[in-house]
Amino acid sequence: MVSLIGDKVFNTSWWDYSGEFLNLNGRISLIYSLIWGLLALYLIKVANPQIDRFINWIKGKFNIKTLKTLLIICIVGLFIDFLLSTFALDAYLTRVIVENNLDVKNKEQVIEKYDYLYNKNETLSNIIYTLWGNEVMVKTYPNVTVRTTSGENLLAKYYFPDILPYIYKFERN
Repeated sequence: MVSLIGDKVFNTSWWDYSGEFLNLNGRISLIYSLIWGLLALYLIKVANPQIDRFINWIKGKFNIKTLKTLLIICIVGLFIDFLLSTFALDAYLTRVIVENNLDVKNKEQVIEKYDYLYNKNETLSNIIYTLWGNEVMVKTYPNVTVRTTSGENLLAKYYFPDILPYIYKFERN
């Protein structure tokens, strides 16, 4: 579902299993499904009992009202992180598309968004480049791609060749 949402909402792909045996449109593959399944079994059998003990220990140290307050703070923090990450990724992909003149669906809207983010508002542009510059975004999302109107998936990181030597790259043979 995450892959499908990324494809439809952001017109991008965060991973691609199309080269794997028994894949489904590059979104899932048999081997990785098995690996995630084994990891889930491990977590249920080994990690979950330890987490339950930790939760019981926490319950003994704090009252319910404090725990609820901490939980709300964590949820709000995660939601803010989600919003900022979504904004940063959208701004980065907009920058990649416009600055490299990539042919994508709804390009006029992307250009308008770029103009608003980077040309009309200098303060916002400075914040974006300071917090989410190309180097940060390539390191954070090294495999994010841009889907062109021809259906081609282009790895966004290759539009910043000066950054590539600083990224650890693990490739399968």
